[in-house]
Amino acid sequence: MTVIIANGRFPTHHIPLSYIERANFIVCCDGAANEFIEGGGKPNAIVGDCDSISKENSVRFADILYINNDQETNDLTKSVQFCVENGKKNIIIVGGTGKREDHTLGNISLLAEYVYIANVVMVTNWGIFTPLKSTTQFKSF
Repeated sequence: MTVIIANGRFPTHHIPLSYIERANFIVCCDGAANEFIEGGGKPNAIVGDCDSISKENSVRFADILYINNDQETNDLTKSVQFCVENGKKNIIIVGGTGKREDHTLGNISLLAEYVYIANVVMVTNWGIFTPLKSTTQFKSF
């Protein structure tokens, strides 16, 4: 399983944290990399336009830094595209909500586009967003 850590609020709930712990491959959006690394995390890739990553981390992790300067997409979309291009199509997104409302709404709505190229779910401290492209049933309680 691949986990993308977006630059929203870093998760504190055990469910999204458990996905990070079990991940085979971790991609950080460039701004999220700083907090993840500071907390002892080691990403497999850092993706984005690199406007938010610290100078120290951009040098220290230069070998796993994938710069994409396209200003028509956000760093989360760049990270999803990076994963798909590298054969990683089962993706859990964490840190996609919780700081800026415009980014939160944008990240949630982009799930509707990602569903056509990957199996993607966004997990937050408060819930799970699962985009669907057909009629589906969920088990609940």
